[in-house]
Order: sequence, then C-alpha cells, then structure tokens
Amino acid sequence: MEKRGVSILLALTALCLSNAGCATNENYGPIRVQNYTETIRVACIGDSITYGSSIKNRVRDCYPAQLARMLGPKWETRNFGVSGATLLKKGDKPYWQEKAFRDAVAYNSHVVVIKLGTNDTKPQNWKFKNEFVSDYKDVIDRFADLPAKPRIWICYPVPAYPERWGISDTRIRNEVIPLVKRVAREKDVPVIDLYKPLSNRPELFPDLIHPNAAGAGLIAKQVYKTLTGSEGPDKTSQHALPRVLIIGDSISIGYFEPTVELLKGKAIAHHNPGNAQHTANGLKRLKEWLGEAKWDVIHFNHGLHDLKYVDENGKNTSIEKGRQQIPIDQYEKNLEAIAKELKKTGAKLIFATTTPVPDGTQIRAKGDAKRYNAVAEKVMSKYDIAVNDLYSFALPRLKEIQREQNVHFNQHGSYLLAEQVAKSILKALEGSHGKKETSSSATWQNQLEKMASQAVLCRPVSASAAASTFTHSIRLELPQLVCKAFDIVSVFEAVEPPRRNVCEAVAGACNCARHRCDRVPVPT
Repeated sequence: MEKRGVSILLALTALCLSNAGCATNENYGPIRVQNYTETIRVACIGDSITYGSSIKNRVRDCYPAQLARMLGPKWETRNFGVSGATLLKKGDKPYWQEKAFRDAVAYNSHVVVIKLGTNDTKPQNWKFKNEFVSDYKDVIDRFADLPAKPRIWICYPVPAYPERWGISDTRIRNEVIPLVKRVAREKDVPVIDLYKPLSNRPELFPDLIHPNAAGAGLIAKQVYKTLTGSEGPDKTSQHALPRVLIIGDSISIGYFEPTVELLKGKAIAHHNPGNAQHTANGLKRLKEWLGEAKWDVIHFNHGLHDLKYVDENGKNTSIEKGRQQIPIDQYEKNLEAIAKELKKTGAKLIFATTTPVPDGTQIRAKGDAKRYNAVAEKVMSKYDIAVNDLYSFALPRLKEIQREQNVHFNQHGSYLLAEQVAKSILKALEGSHGKKETSSSATWQNQLEKMASQAVLCRPVSASAAASTFTHSIRLELPQLVCKAFDIVSVFEAVEPPRRNVCEAVAGACNCARHRCDRVPVPT
C-alpha cells in the first residue's frame, strides 16, 4: 500500500511538471508590481486583431490601448500588431520580417504577450504547419534573450465566424490551439485563452474575423486579469462621476494613486499610460491619451524631461557634456501647441508647475525648473489655463519630502503633492480654477490693508488667501503694506494653529518682499 502511494505521488509530480498549468516557477502567476523600480513595459505582439483593424477608433479602442487604461500609470503598453502577419517564417507575411518585430525587440519589454496564428490558417500558409511549433519557439527565444528578461505569455487565437479570407475557425480550434498548447508545455510558458471568452459571440465580429471595440475590450480584460491576478476595473458604479485625466512624468505617477483615493466618490481619475516625458512626446501622443472620451478636468505637466541634459544620442549625460533635451524656447512652443489642443477638449485645464531640481542630480541643473516654469506660466496666462503651483508648494519642504540629490519624492512627499492636486481638481469641478487675480492696484491695496489688520490680531483668515494677496502686493510693489503686520513676529510662538499659519503667511510674505522673491509659500 505504501509503495502504491509513493507511485501515485511520483506520477502526480511528473504530471504536474509536464503540464504548464501546474508549474509553480517564476514564469507563472501575476506580475508583482512592487518588484519593479521602473515603469513596467508591456509589448503586445500580434496581427490585425492586436493592431485593431476594423475598429472605428483604433488608437483608442484596440485591445492594447484598452489594456493600457486598465493597467494604469505604473505600466506602459505598446501595440506591435501588424495586419496580415503570420507566425510562420514561410507564411505570406512573416512577422519576423516586419519593422514592428524589430521595434518590439528594441523596446526591451518586461512583459510580452504574443497573439499570432490566425493568418497562419490560410491555406497558402498552413501548408507549412509542420514548422509552426519550431517557429513559435524561436519567437519566444528571441524575446526571452532580451536584457530585461521579460515574462512571456502566448495566446490562443480568437475564434472566426466561421471562415473568411481563407482564415478558418476549424483549423484554429482543431489544429492551431493544440499546437499552441504544445509550445506552452515544451517552452514552459503560460497561456492566455482568448478563444473561449469570445466564443459564441458573433455580434462582436462585424466582419467575421476582427473583433469590434467591445470584443477588444474582452481581450484586454483577459490579459489584464492574467497580468494582475484581478478582474478588470469595475466602472459600473462610477459612470456618473466626473472624469479627470492626469498627464505627467514619474512625479505624477508618484502622486497619482493617493490622488485617486482623495478623489474617491467625487471624481474618477485616469493617468496617461506610463511616463509622459517631455513636451515633444506629449505633442506626439496627446491625441492617443485624450482618445474620444469626454474629460471634465485635465491636469497636466511637462518639464523635468525637457530641462534634463542628454548627449547627441538622446541618452542622459552630465550638464557639462550635454545639452537640454528640449531647449527653453522650443519648450515654450511645444507647450503652446499642447495648450491649443487641450483647449479644444472643452475640459477645465490645470497646469502643474515643475517641481524643484535639487543639487547633485548630475543630469539636471538646479534653478532650471524655475526658468522653465516662468515660460510655462506665460503660456498658461495667454490661454487662460489655471496653474497648480507645485513648485512653490514643494520648495520650502524639500528636505522633508524629496529624496536626496533626486528629483523624486518620498512617500510622504507624494501624498502631500496629491493633496494639492486633488484640491486643484475639486476647485475646477466646482467652477473655480484658482487663476491668479488681475485686480487693479487700488483693489489690492484695500484687500492688503484688511488682510494686514486681520493678521495683526491673528484672526483665522485663510492662509492661502493671505499668501495670494501678499504675492500680488509684491508684484504691485507694495511691500510696505504687507509688512504692516510684521511687528507681531515676536508673538508667533504663542499663537495656536490655525491662526499661527496666518501669522507665518504674513512673515513669509514680508521676507519675500524684502528679498524680492517671486512667490510666497502657502503654509499647510
């Protein structure tokens, strides 16, 4: 009996090792996002179904684009689909010979999703079916050799209804899928089943072969579920909430998740896939990020990637050896073009100033963020776009919230930035853009005198309102009015919050007036 039990155990072990579904090695299971220190690059390899042929708004609704929106800002998804492409090297349009294949390899992705095989069922291609397995293995090996050592998934093709252009559902079901299973077993890679979820759904295939946007959404959901281990984002309870698009680089990626939490129940926030990088990239991909969705608010920033120093090949380099990736005059032109496009959306727009560059970053110069922000504010003023001044907010707190010799923020810093972002978005949704005032000098003098008298008595006036008023007094060269309240500096310590904040706002404003600085930090 004992020998029989051991035999059964050995048999089950052998079965498990030979079956891709039982494997427990690192090729299987969802991606652990926390293990990645950079944006997770996802390459979608495929044919016209991946490319999005026959979908009205292909750029927005192909499955890789829908997947990108599901995955969020910590991922970047690229579409490397080619219409008519075959897996077979001897097919009538081998994927191997396409530029998309070379681009996909150069992309050096962390995740590869391969969905090929549909066009291989055409008679002129399927006569080479005996080479299907070996060719598929070669594709897998090519990606497995990338420096990023990507996780690789291969897919069962979607069904055909039932045959067109020589593509045969019978061959997909009875021949291609068994061969894909064999490849998965022999190469020890997991499979995503796209055939079953789209079976018996002919309404999703208007031309019998290519899924429409809804069908592509089902593909995206299956891939999302596989990569993350969770179901796709549920939007059914959120459809009535305002939609917010946040465009930005890794700084915005850092504050995006806490912003989502702060807006919960009030608005649904989305982030452009991956890192928005510099303004030239923003111009190139803006329409893709906007899609055809109706956005209520768009909060955007470009700057840190514009002002950094690169060599002649576009690689990061020292300030002494390189040039700024986007010179400041071109930055202004690019921002103006972006502003024009964003104004067409009808959304309420908010530009976030670029956060400070500390000493020691090597590839960026301290002080450049201020110069680039000045240009950005000029553009935003021209197009009547609100400004969320994250630069001024972060500047007095850098030692506590920013990493040493690094433009990025610690967790607490990202949360504080998120609070500022959420506040600016909610103000926009309420109809208040928080634009800088353009009142006359006389009006400001009245407000300054009132503010100064309140601050002298440490009444609980708004700290942000105080700072805003004092900033304008500096621009109008009325520092004497600001400093009416500065005589009480000696009693600040005895004042309890939040009134102390008002006093600190007055003190900060007076210091600014004396040193002719541009902005007044807003106390928290």
